[in-house]
Amino acid sequence: MGSAAPSRRTTLSALLASGLGAALTACGGPSRSVGAGGSVTLRYFFWGDSGRADLINKCIAVFEREHPKIKVKSSFAAFDSFWPKLSTAAAGGNPPDVMHVDYAWIRTLGEHGVLADLNDLAGSGKEIDTSTVVESVRTAGLVDDRRVGLPLSHNSVALHYDAEVWAKAGARSPTKRMDWDTFMEQSLKVSQYGRYKQFGMDNPGQNYLGVEIWMRQQGLQMWTENGELGFSPDDMRRYFTKVNEWRKEGALGGPDVVLESLPGYPITTRRVASNLEWDNQVGGRSDMRGSKLSLGQVPSDTSKSGIYSKPGMFLGAAAKSPYLSEAAQFINFLINDRRVGKILGTNIGMPPTTSQEGAADLSDPKVRQVQTYEKQVEKTLASTPPPPADGGASLNVYLQRVAEKLFYDRISVDQAVDLYFDQSKVTLA
Repeated sequence: MGSAAPSRRTTLSALLASGLGAALTACGGPSRSVGAGGSVTLRYFFWGDSGRADLINKCIAVFEREHPKIKVKSSFAAFDSFWPKLSTAAAGGNPPDVMHVDYAWIRTLGEHGVLADLNDLAGSGKEIDTSTVVESVRTAGLVDDRRVGLPLSHNSVALHYDAEVWAKAGARSPTKRMDWDTFMEQSLKVSQYGRYKQFGMDNPGQNYLGVEIWMRQQGLQMWTENGELGFSPDDMRRYFTKVNEWRKEGALGGPDVVLESLPGYPITTRRVASNLEWDNQVGGRSDMRGSKLSLGQVPSDTSKSGIYSKPGMFLGAAAKSPYLSEAAQFINFLINDRRVGKILGTNIGMPPTTSQEGAADLSDPKVRQVQTYEKQVEKTLASTPPPPADGGASLNVYLQRVAEKLFYDRISVDQAVDLYFDQSKVTLA
């Protein structure tokens, strides 16, 4: 965490502001017709790499064999390119019937009428069986009681760390939970061992995820059900003060570590030896780093871990799609068919339904690693919190900018807090 490029959020902010919602809800749909023999073709957009595309296309092949009158035309792009691709298709009158939706944007796209309400197509005896959705994410995808998304996966935050580097530094391995100060003492040993060219940890104050975990450990929320911030300026002041102290001591990398690692991540460029990240990313990050990363326990000063089950991504249908019933059948297949669970493994996270639990190939060490961690933390996981407010993702980008100024010592903690909360009044108005 703290390593995601801001363009991921600013890109979609700009698209939405320029009419993405209007394009998706106003275009397409009615101009398309049923093909010969009563067949229909669903357009399906998702983000990922070629490896994920190969897996998803295998799933599509199974679906089409069993639904001969429904064809699925898939298209994918990297996350940053996904949103321009989606906007272009919509503006051209050809929006996708089924699309991936990021958790940070489910409320925004739901409230702007981009996504169809699938309530009439979900439930017992209907196109989408929602009774199998795992309890921790069962209500995720509901916006104002409208079912605008179904989770395609779920995952949890973990402490990713290079166990070999930590051991060589003489630091205590975070296999068991430590309080934050104790953890930072160990992280400092790693920084010293790496002569501050590789720090013990990426800075958790440079991204919303670190703030959210800390606030949840204090019994607070990042967002309320009403779309408001769930913590006060004093809460953020205490957090920024602690993180800034750890940075000055050398336990954490500064903003230069993040910037110099782009387009990669500090942990993959070996500028840090640990970070907070979603557990399903560990395999890919290990490959990019060139050495195995382990999954450890997130530090906490309270009895609360702060972690929760989060939908890795949602499946949504365009509000103006003429094929909502067929789209719902395809969504049901992706979240409930056991063969999909076997094909995808943990590429996109843990399976979203009990129907797919245990279907992944346990001979794959990456699958075993994530599943083992999820088993370890399942009793400490909280239910999925309210999604970010409309404008919340843009505020997360602003948080990165404020934190960068703070950790470059260009502004004080008080100034950083004031800037963030002043901007929140504008962004969330």
